[in-house]
Amino acid sequence: KRYGQNTLEQLLAIYPNEIPELTINDYPKYAHRGFMIDCSRHFFTVTEIKKQIAVMALLKLNIFHWHLTDDQGWRIAIKKYPLLTEYGAKRLQTRNDKTEVGGYYTQDEIKEIVLFCQTRGIDVIPEIDMPGHFTAACSAYPELLCTRQKVAVAEHFGILPNIACAGRDFTYQFCYDVLNEVCELFPYAYIHIGGDEALKINWLTCPDCLAKMQTENLATPEALETYFLNKMASYLMAKGKKVICWNDGISSDKIDRNIIMHYWKDNAEFTKQAIKAIAKGQKAIVSPFANYYLDYNYGITPLKKTYDYEHCFLEDNVIGLEAPIWSEYINTVNKLERLAYPRLIAVAERAWTNKPDYDSFLTRLDFFNKKLDHLLIAYTPLGEVNPWFLKRLILKLKFYFYSIDKNIIKSFIKVWQYKKKKRLH
Repeated sequence: KRYGQNTLEQLLAIYPNEIPELTINDYPKYAHRGFMIDCSRHFFTVTEIKKQIAVMALLKLNIFHWHLTDDQGWRIAIKKYPLLTEYGAKRLQTRNDKTEVGGYYTQDEIKEIVLFCQTRGIDVIPEIDMPGHFTAACSAYPELLCTRQKVAVAEHFGILPNIACAGRDFTYQFCYDVLNEVCELFPYAYIHIGGDEALKINWLTCPDCLAKMQTENLATPEALETYFLNKMASYLMAKGKKVICWNDGISSDKIDRNIIMHYWKDNAEFTKQAIKAIAKGQKAIVSPFANYYLDYNYGITPLKKTYDYEHCFLEDNVIGLEAPIWSEYINTVNKLERLAYPRLIAVAERAWTNKPDYDSFLTRLDFFNKKLDHLLIAYTPLGEVNPWFLKRLILKLKFYFYSIDKNIIKSFIKVWQYKKKKRLH
């Protein structure tokens, strides 16, 4: 009924005086048609989130994936662990800009957003990222770290070593307690536990992690990560939930194959692993960063590149498409909207239709732009979304010049060091 009304409104834009007699057979290609907003790196208010949800409803998107925790901020109130928002919800600055970033959602505000979504046919999937991207949590509760040393909420970006200690019982109980409250707040069946970019360098020398590996007969830190993720998944499944994890966290053959793979890392190695797992029956959500990550500018990811993407997986096991927007370098809702639209419209169409037609899509964007104008959305004009070669090059250089700093380089060095130390062990 709701989607029928949306279609009727679209027809009225084409036939303002009288809609001709016609028959429409229309249904979505995928059950999961999502938009992910990262509210951890930069915080967006309830009002700003509701604006994006209104657009999602217009586009017949039905999944709001809410990234609520990361190294740079913990954004969801947890009653059992109040320090998470007292200490973990703010950082003093970002890359030495001397500007504090803070904010979190109370449990009442979470319920308000969930209800707002439900009345528009949208389900909410919360993401509590673990065991990596855990610095904000560790800033509030240092006993979560292998070192147990006090750390600050991260003020820069990259892959950080402040991940949860997977050898200590406190870590597991902490995560279970957090997930208990998350399950109460979010009625939809799916919970996202992250699992990506866990730099396990401290696990190599942590007595608790080494003891856990010996007790559980785990040969590598990767096996310990799989053990950790399986424990979290089993706990949530026992509560009737379905679990989603980013694909770089579930590449092990020992991973619980009931976990839904969220495919984002699309280099040859991870794509090969994903093809193999999905062919064996593992369900997947597809979000390739080179095509669907909306935080990259239009020089790196033009609109046509987003629209034309075709995945290479067994269709029966792909439950849907989703476009994430990460907010490391997005500090205003205006910038978020200029990057998201119209590319999110392209993802929405590809998640709905079995007959993609890019030229037809372009002719219909005027209709959606009028709707976006009505909602006061700051979208990027069509003339700027497929820049010509030289402009694309300038935009690429601008992005990389702005985003790469010494701390990002340090992150790459730490990843290299981890791989080297792992080989020595």
